[in-house]
Amino acid sequence: MGGFQDIVICVGFLLEVVLLSYLEIKAWKTIYTPLNILMLPYVMILLLSISISGNMGFVEFHYPSIVIWCCGLLLFAIPSMVLSCVVQKAGVSLEGRLRDDGGMPGVLVFIAVAVIMLFAFRFYSMLGGAHPLASDEFGEEFAGKGFWGHLRQLALPILIMAIYYVGKGRMWLWFIIVPIIAVAFLYQVKGWVIIPCLSGIMLRLYTGKTRLTLSVMLYVIIGALLIFAASYVLALTVGEDKELGEDVIFFIFRNIVHYLTSGVLGLSVDMQNGFPDVGGFELLVSQVVNLFNVVTGNDDLIIPLNELYYNTGFNLTNVRSFFGTIYINTGYLSFTLLVLFISTCMYLLKIATLKCGNLFMYTIYFFECGLLFMGWFDYYFASLTALELPCIILVFWFIVYILPGRRAGNKSAQTVMSA
Repeated sequence: MGGFQDIVICVGFLLEVVLLSYLEIKAWKTIYTPLNILMLPYVMILLLSISISGNMGFVEFHYPSIVIWCCGLLLFAIPSMVLSCVVQKAGVSLEGRLRDDGGMPGVLVFIAVAVIMLFAFRFYSMLGGAHPLASDEFGEEFAGKGFWGHLRQLALPILIMAIYYVGKGRMWLWFIIVPIIAVAFLYQVKGWVIIPCLSGIMLRLYTGKTRLTLSVMLYVIIGALLIFAASYVLALTVGEDKELGEDVIFFIFRNIVHYLTSGVLGLSVDMQNGFPDVGGFELLVSQVVNLFNVVTGNDDLIIPLNELYYNTGFNLTNVRSFFGTIYINTGYLSFTLLVLFISTCMYLLKIATLKCGNLFMYTIYFFECGLLFMGWFDYYFASLTALELPCIILVFWFIVYILPGRRAGNKSAQTVMSA
């Protein structure tokens, strides 16, 4: 009976995804919508998780955990359908247009160079210190807290825009892109390397600077896997002084598979154990709670991390995917309301971006979409970055707008049709 029920759940979910994706594209005239960006990567990781279930030492997959995503996606789709009807009745064009003034604003280039030089000095000053290179402690001290943590955040929007602008005649932007990626890489948190890169790539795809082809998809996948592999190689060969042999390569391969499936399998194991890690709603809005506490002088700060680790067969995981993390920290009503709220905010942001047509708004939109893209891993909207980066981008927008000559340049900006 369990096998038949598992098949019904899996097939039913895939049919739901096909239907929602069709309705989403029909409603918004593009595949690059919050629901699709959240849903489609999860499907791929889900299929990977099912394929390794019980193999290579990984745990068996618990199919009923998919039901949480079934319900979550249906709720997430409601604001999309409602707002698309409102927008179309209001006569707002769904063919998003991005005003492109032809190049990276000089002030952002200046800021990028300054940030890169500061981090170069920081890296040099930390070599030979208390924490070995490639260790988690080195990454946290290098760019994870205080001034240096916020400075790293400052560079991420510039990275997204540089990825958008780079191309023929602008190859010099790689001298900005590569060092900023290196800073994020040394921070040793893979998500904050992947998310801004994906945001920039999605922006290019949306505007037609890059066409979505099989080769492009392969390049993106290979690039992401190389980031994973390089991170583990650095940690093992430099941090632990191991030789790069067959055992290390196989270890890296299994670590990559573990990372990719940790959210889906983590939720699966958690459900099998009856969700003993039920938390509180404040974990999902920890950045708001922490900001309030700082302003009011309260030293109690919430760390939005699950303290319960499960072994998925190869390594430990404390992530439960986007809807899984929401589910274990809410009741049925608060789960429904929070999912509807996040979806509504994302689609209102999409509408504002369509109306504005400004690169800075598009950068905010696709960064937030990048957080959704990682929904197969965990819930990223509890991080301070989810609020801090949009604020940084708005400050950049203000600085660029008030500089002499920029206002006139904006009025005569070239219009680029979206994909």
